[in-house]
Amino acid sequence: MTQTARWAELELTYNGKNISESIADSLLDFTYNDAASGSLDDIDLRLEDRKLKWQNAWAAQEGDVIKATIRTHHWNKPGESQKLAFGEFEVDSGSVGGPPDTVSIKATSLPVKAGVRFEKRTKAWEKTKLKTIAAEVAAKAKLKLLYEATDNPSYDRIDQTEMSDLAFLLDTATKEGIAIKVASGRLVLFDEFEYEKKPPVATIVRGRDPVLDFSFNWSIASKAYRSSVLTYTDTSSKKTYKAAFTPPGAPVSGPVLKLNEQVTSQAEAQRLARMRLREKNKEYGTGSLTLMGDVRMATGLTITLKGWGRYDGKYLIESCSHTLGSGGYTTALQIRKVLGW
Repeated sequence: MTQTARWAELELTYNGKNISESIADSLLDFTYNDAASGSLDDIDLRLEDRKLKWQNAWAAQEGDVIKATIRTHHWNKPGESQKLAFGEFEVDSGSVGGPPDTVSIKATSLPVKAGVRFEKRTKAWEKTKLKTIAAEVAAKAKLKLLYEATDNPSYDRIDQTEMSDLAFLLDTATKEGIAIKVASGRLVLFDEFEYEKKPPVATIVRGRDPVLDFSFNWSIASKAYRSSVLTYTDTSSKKTYKAAFTPPGAPVSGPVLKLNEQVTSQAEAQRLARMRLREKNKEYGTGSLTLMGDVRMATGLTITLKGWGRYDGKYLIESCSHTLGSGGYTTALQIRKVLGW
């Protein structure tokens, strides 16, 4: 290997001990999955184990803590060094197979002993707000809450019925158009629209940039509605709320999404009319890209594509994975076109 040859390496800390050198010769592949909203980030580690170390003295245990970082050297130009740290994960599953003997270890971003993931319960939440619910879930899971959503919806009463705390929070937030991530010891709630407005981290040009494979698709079924109308009458006060939303550039004709959901104000009716239309239409233009490893890429960021004709434009990264193995270092993206409204 010449001094300026491009290469990438994995740094791995296991229960506080740096084992990077110990596993260098036995590493088959490593993948970090930067998951979409509602799913947990995780890492997958696959090792050759002919000496049976990972089935005996080094055998992985539930709750073991792994920290991982990919470092690149001379990746884009001679002398350049970059790194991408993936945070902290706890082992929640493993397997062994052979011959030859191989061991697979999977770890997730949520502490495995946190009851918020599997423990189902029933609770009536009264006079509360979404951020308050999120704060309680975060505290139970020993996570730091990062609430980045613009709105903080309030509820006179909302029922959690035989659901885990995490599933209940996800269901409630999703209905409000708010996305959820658990990563690096944090529970993050954010508005995808606000992320869509951020400047792109990269412009990827066909024929210039190292794109290993790609696919794009669209379906009219994912853009079925030109506008939305929400109507709700409060039976106790006899007050009727009505809100309509038509996005910029919408066709002059087409079906209207008609909604009847409980609201307590005109502002809430207007917000839900927009959010529900976004939910229906946001998957109109989707795609996937596999790139030569790129430490800039992460879920929630935006990129611009050029050179693909009708598929050019600004996209939000819905999920992302970084893989280091026999095929080198690659980055895979699942993307969708930003709506812009």
